[in-house]
Formats: sequence, structure tokens, C-alpha cells
Amino acid sequence: MSELWPTWRKVWLFGVVTNLLILVPSWYMLEVYDRVINSRNVSTLLMLTLMAAFAYLVMEALEWQRRRLLQAASHHFEQSLQQRLFERVFSAKLSMPDFPAQQVFSDFSTLKSTLHSSALLGLMDAPFCLIFLVAVFLIHPALGVLTLLGLLVQLVLTLQNQARVAPMMKQANQHAMESQRYFASISRHADAMQAMQMIVPVEQRWLQSQHGFLWQQAQASELAGKNAAASRWLQTMQTSLILGLACYLFIAGELFNGGAMMIVASILAARVLAPLVQCVGNWKTYEQAWTAWQRIESLFAGATQKSAGLVLPPPSGEVTVDQLAYAQPQAGKAQAEVFIRQVQFSLPAGHVLVVAGASASGKTTLAKLLVGLVAPTSGRVRYDGVDVHGWDKNRLGPYVGYLAQEVDLFDGRVVDNICRFNRPDPQALSEVIELLGLADWINQLPQGLDTLVGQSGVPLSGGERQLLGLARALYGKPRIVVLDEPNANLDTAAERIFQQAIARLKQQGTTFIIISHLQHILNIADFMLVMCQGQMIRYGKPHDVLASFQPEAAKSGPAKSGPVKSGPVKSGPVKPEPATAQAVKVAQP
Repeated sequence: MSELWPTWRKVWLFGVVTNLLILVPSWYMLEVYDRVINSRNVSTLLMLTLMAAFAYLVMEALEWQRRRLLQAASHHFEQSLQQRLFERVFSAKLSMPDFPAQQVFSDFSTLKSTLHSSALLGLMDAPFCLIFLVAVFLIHPALGVLTLLGLLVQLVLTLQNQARVAPMMKQANQHAMESQRYFASISRHADAMQAMQMIVPVEQRWLQSQHGFLWQQAQASELAGKNAAASRWLQTMQTSLILGLACYLFIAGELFNGGAMMIVASILAARVLAPLVQCVGNWKTYEQAWTAWQRIESLFAGATQKSAGLVLPPPSGEVTVDQLAYAQPQAGKAQAEVFIRQVQFSLPAGHVLVVAGASASGKTTLAKLLVGLVAPTSGRVRYDGVDVHGWDKNRLGPYVGYLAQEVDLFDGRVVDNICRFNRPDPQALSEVIELLGLADWINQLPQGLDTLVGQSGVPLSGGERQLLGLARALYGKPRIVVLDEPNANLDTAAERIFQQAIARLKQQGTTFIIISHLQHILNIADFMLVMCQGQMIRYGKPHDVLASFQPEAAKSGPAKSGPVKSGPVKSGPVKPEPATAQAVKVAQP
């Protein structure tokens, strides 16, 4: 906001002139009564009229220029902040999946529109009421005191309105955000709700959350309406009171320059109260803009300075995990919830690691840590010995492939989703299509590679979405690929093609880390890692890891176990948790 001050200063200085020119009608009235009526000179009337018309023209030109300056300031504000805002919201969404991103962009739009609105001009013009107040005092001190008294009462009403309405609006906004967040969460699963007839009870819950918002908003609006009505009544009453007092002073012989000063005094007194009345009318706009600014400011206050990252050569594919741990603070709890603890292994370039384990054992969190989506609480993930968080992400991105457990496709063409929304490389595009056998499927699409997919495009099945996500992950032959349940929706033929693709890229030096519990994946694995409750309990060759879970292995006594830095380590026959044993049992051939 600080860079906008020079523009706002110009707007305020122009406001000084325009608010002085508002006195032109009063000046014109005095001159007509004093000069034209007494002299009955038409030439004088013509010159006064031309001067007044010129003053009005200057006033409107300056007012137009003020609005242009505010529009330019609003545009500059948008251009300077929108990229940083997108990056910060994107970062917050990564760390908090339920982060209300839509609310932030709505706040940004509210703030931008307020910066070039008449509400801001009214707020900037509020101090100029002192000019008219001084003019009323010059006409007569008694008129000035009465006007000042009305101004103070108006100010008290305004402050009272703020003190009572602001908490209500804050609570209403909180209820609105909760209601929006709840609706967004349930709308993602509309098909399941419809199939199982859950709409009515879910709708009741949404209506309960909506009730708090509507009630608080109604209370705030009713109170603000009462205050606005009181302000308008005071302004109207003030004009009549000033006119009555001025008439009394004229009768008493204390008002100079004749009866015209009565009209002038009433006009000036009304102008004293006008800025505050305008502010009261726009109070909701100010309240929304201030609340929006506070939320945006708090968003940036919690942001850390983003470093440019190290410029390094492309990674070879070697991955080293050293004492990795991750915990996330929980609201209302003294201790953070631990998702990952003490995970350590080393994976040479061009090898395949399969990660197995029961549900909620930390596999998905580990995948996010491996590609640098979240920062570890302690420990490091290193590519070629370099911390992944110290790497320039713009340079590292093309060499990393990632497929989340829930495949997300973005609004755009098929080719955009495969090529990561970069300019398509024809050779890399044809290679990944051939690698995954997508040519026949793409040819069946309405517009081929130009077919729109995502929320507003052609709906795809789970298997088609997964294949498209795999194509995006493998596009450009990345050096390190992390896949979270990549074959969960694939049929037998597609899974066979997928395994062949991994084998081909493995020969070319690509490192794969695959989270899966399906047995066929073990046929292409070099190493296997088993997790339980966020901890690594096995790591080594797949057949050694599987053998360690057999009852015969348990009777043979403990074998050497531990994390690996330069190669596979055979794990001992530590008895796993029942859920983990069951999960690994599924993976056995």
C-alpha cells in the first residue's frame, strides 16, 4: 500500500480545490443579490454566470482526473500484488488443504474495487468539512457552534455504529466462510451423496451453518440502517435549525450582508455534515474492505521470504533420505500430530523402490516430502546430495515427475495437461504417448489432443484420468519419479503397459519411488520399504523384506536391520503391527 501514497496525495490535493469550488454556488448567490439585484446590470450577471460555469467546468475536470488517478492506483495495486498473492495462496493450500483460497481472492477483488470507488473519495473528502465549518463561523459564531454541535453528534453516531456493527459483521463473515468451506467440501462428493440419498441430512447441516451467517448479517444490517436513518434525520434537521437561527439573527440585526446569508449559511452547514453522511452510507464498504485487507495482510505476515534457490546441474536420479520427520501442529492441541518419523534410506539412480504399508501409515506424506511439496520438521531429502528445498524449483521441475493419490486434471486441453501447461515439445510428447500406449485413446477423443478436460471439459473415467496423470508425470523423461498408487484404477492391459514403461525408463536411468500394495509392482522393484504408523520398519530387497514377515523368519532370530546409505540393507524379522502385516501380505506374489 505504501507505493500508492504519492497517487493518493495528488487525489487529496485535487480534492482541496474541488471542495473549495463547491462554495461557488454560495458565492454566486451572494454576488447576484449584492451586485445584480441592486445594480440591475445584465452584463454583470452574464460575467458572473460565465465565471461560475468555468468554475464548475474546472471542478468536474478535476473530479474526473481524481477518479482516473484512483483507477490507475487500483490497477497498479493489482499488478504489484496478484503474483505474490497467487504464490502465497498456493503455498498455503499445500500446507493446509482446507485453506479458503476462494475467500482470499474474493477479498482481493473487494479491496481492488474499493480503491477506485466513490466510497474512497468520500472518505478522503471528509476532512474538508472543516473548510465549510470555518465559513459558517465567519458568517456568525452562533451558527458555527450549532453546526459544530451537529457535527459532533454525527461523529458520535458514526463511532457508535462502528463499535456495535463491526463485531456482528465479523461474526457474520466467519459464519459465511464456514458455510462456504462446508459446501465446497460436500460438493466434491455430490455423486456419492446422490447415490446414497444423503442430500437431505447434509442440506440440513448446511442450513444450520448458514443460519448463523444470515442472523448476524440481519442484525448488523438493521442496526446500520437505524444509524443511517438517524444520520439523515440529523442532516435534514440541522439545515432547518441553521436556517431558523440565521433568520432570528437577521431579525435581531446580527446577520450582515442581508437575508441571502441565511440561505448561504444553511447550504454551508449541510455541506459540513455531507461527508460524514456519505461515510455512514458507505460504512459497509469500508468494513468489508478493512476486513479483507486484514485477512490479506495476515496471509502475507505468515509468509517466509522465498529464496531463489541454487542453480545446479540436472540431478542424476540418486535420492537420499536422512532422518526424515514431519509433524503438523493441531488446533487446540499442545502437541503436533506426527506423520513421519526417522525415515532413512538411500536409493541409487536408475532403481525402483516400492513403498508399502497399511492405511494411514504415512506413505502419502512421505511422497510429498520426497518431491518437496512440504518441508520436513527435521531431516533432509537430498537429490545428488543436495537438499531438495535448496534447489531452484523452476530448474528442478522438468526433472521430477509426481502423481498424487487423487489425480487432479486442470481446466485445459489434453496436450496442456500432459505437457504441464508449457509449450509442447513434439518429440517428448510423441514419446510419452507411445510409452503409455495412449495413441488410440487420444484419437477417439472429440478433438484429439485439443480436447478440453478438467472441470469444464470432457468427463473422464478413473483409469483415463490416471493414464493422463501418468503421462504428465513421465513427460520429458524426468530423472526422479514419485507415484502414489499409480495403478489403482488401471486394468490388466494398462498395468502391463505401465510396468513396461517403468522398465524402459529405468534402463535410461530414471529413479522410481512407487507407493503401491499390488503384487505385480514387486516384479519391477529393486528395493522395498514398509511403513507402519509413520515409521520405516523394513527396507531391503523385496524378497528379503517379504521373507522377514513370514513365521519361519520370526523363529530364526533377529537379523540385522537398519537404514541404508550406500545400498540395500536386509531387515530383521521384527514382528509388524497386524494392519501392516496384512498390507504386506497382499503384496506377496
